Amino acid sequence: MKKTPKEELYRRVQALQSRMESANIDGALIVQNADLFYFTGTVQQAYLFIPTAGEPVFLVRKNIARVRDESFLNHIVTIEKLKNLPELLALHGYPQIKRLGMELDVLPANLYFRYRDTMKPAEIIDISPSIQAVRAVKSSYEIGMLKEVASLSDFMVDIGRKNLREGMTDLELSSIVEGAARACGHQGFVRTRAFNQEVYWGHLISGPDAAYPAFIDGTTGGHGLSNAFPHGSGWRSIRRHEPVIFDLLAAMYGYFVDQTRTFSLGPLPDKLDKAYNVALDIQYRIGEMIRPGVSVAHLFSKAEQIAQSHGLGEHFMGHGNEQLSYCGHGIGLELDEFPAIAKHGKTLLSPGMVVALEPKFHFPKEGVVGVEDTFVVMDKGSQKLTSASYVVDASQG
Repeated sequence: MKKTPKEELYRRVQALQSRMESANIDGALIVQNADLFYFTGTVQQAYLFIPTAGEPVFLVRKNIARVRDESFLNHIVTIEKLKNLPELLALHGYPQIKRLGMELDVLPANLYFRYRDTMKPAEIIDISPSIQAVRAVKSSYEIGMLKEVASLSDFMVDIGRKNLREGMTDLELSSIVEGAARACGHQGFVRTRAFNQEVYWGHLISGPDAAYPAFIDGTTGGHGLSNAFPHGSGWRSIRRHEPVIFDLLAAMYGYFVDQTRTFSLGPLPDKLDKAYNVALDIQYRIGEMIRPGVSVAHLFSKAEQIAQSHGLGEHFMGHGNEQLSYCGHGIGLELDEFPAIAKHGKTLLSPGMVVALEPKFHFPKEGVVGVEDTFVVMDKGSQKLTSASYVVDASQG
């Protein structure tokens, strides 16, 4: 099992401590699984207290022996009940906490009230923006992990392309890819941060089904398998000369890489073929613009302008009321990380940020075409991590 190196964990802790000091916060209490993994190297029932200065204290409710085996943090202690938290923090040198940061973007309200009552008179404030800003900039260690995951992503696309057959259902093709990916170490579970943005592995959807709207914030929808989980692959049979949108996430060691390719059996109709080639043009030109100091809003604006210049503005990133105001997103331990490549985004790219750029075109009752690649921002320019073929016609392979 891969273990997050000790120096990596403490680099992350120190990065958050620097932000807390600037915001006059005494410490952060971290409880959400993705954030716990990021700062501790493990996911268990536990609380992580990171003071503004000094050693973090990892308070574990369950499986402390496993935590000690998986995490390199120095101070790992047992806690039985939440009410014991103030006493244990005081024993470790943190008796008076006036301003306590917590992940208020993901913390359920009833738990918030419990923490507020337990930590009185401390004021609880939102530490999530600081955590997300720290996590947005990946280290060389994380980039190395993401490169491994990108290789899995390329493999998954290749499996999908090779196994595409007329008459098979979206679900059948998706299952073949998923089985092959799991055998290579795909973790299966997908983490998202936004409330109720439930995703399985992503989408593999053919023809008009891909343009059928769903509740998630994405350009592809699909009927799914039931109204209980109404998006993604379904029972529709794949036909010739229609787009099959392949947008299945690769995931290993906790990290995600996003890649989309468009398949078909035989050439696409002229309108969809044109849109696909415009998506490729956007991908190339915006990809060339990804570098430190560039505004995410500027990237979106340029992508939108290219789509409009080809008469495809009304189909870019959705259609009608379903049109989205972003064409990419940060990615790492969660699918929806900072920064979003969005119309109103204020972030300037910096080295180490990792973004999935995904220009797509949505045609109601016809389908979705487009591409997606994951890029890491370098000191100069960017590096594209995903490299599967852009060739559409799978019957030529």
